[in-house]
Amino acid sequence: ALVDPTLIRAQAAREIELQARINADPEMKATYGDAFGNIATAMAKYRDQRDRMTMTEGRGGFSSTLFANALTFVRYAQESALPEEQRLREFTTANFTSRKQSLTSDAPIYPELEKLRLTFSLTKLREILGTDDPLVRKVFGKRSAAEIANDLVDRSTLIDGASRRKLFEGGKAAIEASNDPMIVFARTLDPDFRAIRKTFEDEIESVLNKNETRVALAMFKVYGTSTYPDATFTLRLSYGSVKSFMQRGKMVTPITRFAGLYERSTGVIDPAGASDAFRLSKRWWDAKSQINMNQPFNFASTNDIIGGNSGSPVVNAKGEMVGLIFDGNIASLGGDFGYDGETNRAVSVNVGALREGLGKVYGAQRILEELAR
Repeated sequence: ALVDPTLIRAQAAREIELQARINADPEMKATYGDAFGNIATAMAKYRDQRDRMTMTEGRGGFSSTLFANALTFVRYAQESALPEEQRLREFTTANFTSRKQSLTSDAPIYPELEKLRLTFSLTKLREILGTDDPLVRKVFGKRSAAEIANDLVDRSTLIDGASRRKLFEGGKAAIEASNDPMIVFARTLDPDFRAIRKTFEDEIESVLNKNETRVALAMFKVYGTSTYPDATFTLRLSYGSVKSFMQRGKMVTPITRFAGLYERSTGVIDPAGASDAFRLSKRWWDAKSQINMNQPFNFASTNDIIGGNSGSPVVNAKGEMVGLIFDGNIASLGGDFGYDGETNRAVSVNVGALREGLGKVYGAQRILEELAR
């Protein structure tokens, strides 16, 4: 989408027109005229900071569930002692509930995968920020990425859910007294991470939030309700139709059916773990004779969606719910920047397919009865 000349030129033309309309009105120019320049200045600063922010607060250089948990513990000990309004946003009472659940759950953490991820991401940290970067030197010392990862993962007790729950229940005192190597590692790096984050929030994020809001207000004053708004987590209605699309020179039909599921399948999933993308579970194979092979499974439509629309109901002209959006085609990934009705498609699972699977494969009769009410 970002290299499509038609899309980019259209976006540029719209921006030029909006700025011209703002500048033509003295009152609007005084209120909104500098918003575009402020955004440009903030983005210029972000270009210099992006790698550092991505590799630290974005965890690009520390891709590890154990490290994420350790840093959460370290920050929780500090943030929980602060008044609500002074805490990092993820540690407010409203936001921390879900994080606490994952922090103390018994969901398995796989040591070998942790070592692999942490070794790779630490290697990228050094590659992107540079060997002589002060933070990189602080992280590595005289050790390799693999040595750091293996040592931290092998010696950390955070791999165990019970240990994490005990530490959490011990509160600030227990966390600050912990000598778990992953906790110590996170504690050492947290001041650097916080400084990087503060610079980003103060000089970039806050400027973007303020001025993007001003641009949105200006757009509403200029265009009113003649154009629909960007997705802002408020209710939106999108009109569309089921329609094929062209991809790699081939016309893709807009509806798949259960017959295609079995035609493409390469066999039954091996209980021992050997599998591939097109094997079906034994339960689906056992139900094959009962399945209506002509039942539509998924369908593509021209609805304008972006990330976050998954789970949205699809309603037909009669007011009947006929599907649930769960994906989009490859072209729809550019939906944040623009919409092309010739190529962008939303992908939904058909309600009939849900009923077919629930009833004939999973035997979920009670759920089917609830859906029918």
